[in-house]
Amino acid sequence: MNIKELFMKKILIIDDDQEIRDLLRALLESNYNIIDASNQDEAIAIAWQEKPDLILLDILLQNESGFEICSQLKMNEELKDVPIVFISSKNNVNTRVTGYQLGGINFISKPFEPSEVKSIINTTLKSVNNENAMEVINYRDIALNVPSQEVKIKGHRIHFTSSEFKIIHLLLKNEQNVLAREKILNHIAPDNHKVNDRMIDTYISSIRKKIKDSNYIIRSVYGEGYKIQEISA
Repeated sequence: MNIKELFMKKILIIDDDQEIRDLLRALLESNYNIIDASNQDEAIAIAWQEKPDLILLDILLQNESGFEICSQLKMNEELKDVPIVFISSKNNVNTRVTGYQLGGINFISKPFEPSEVKSIINTTLKSVNNENAMEVINYRDIALNVPSQEVKIKGHRIHFTSSEFKIIHLLLKNEQNVLAREKILNHIAPDNHKVNDRMIDTYISSIRKKIKDSNYIIRSVYGEGYKIQEISA
């Protein structure tokens, strides 16, 4: 590996079509360090070992689902924050919604245009870099440290579980907007049937107690879900 490669962003391509993998490699290898995999077991193992900066993931693999691979990656603490861009010839609304619910960032439709692929990858990596640069996000008197999942209220550190942190972060990013239980559920545990919407109510109850000294309150909207807002608002 030369000096240039050391500073290149690493992209993992997961596709069972050798021609597609070769095409994407030829398209991207001048600017990125490219690694690839053709099936789920290989993909998970390589992702764990290489820690890519971005993953291009085909939805329809032979005898396997790209959505299942995405779920496996998102449940892994070391890999859950790696941005995933889906590649698919099946790009209808339901497919895209499912992909976004599972944590996908974007979609590339087959057959794809080289310029579109480069643009989507570039935009996604820039967005991730900008988000990571903002390690601490301040919402009035609540401060969230995203990498460490640390919460401070009026300067005092309050312990939040990982799921509670994800929920308060999601609510604050969507301040004043009502979020359905299903949206919150999909955000913290995509495709995990052990978590149900009643558990969301339990999480919300715990978070309410933990933010009671802040200027925020979580309101229940009957039949809809929850929203967070400033008490004076």
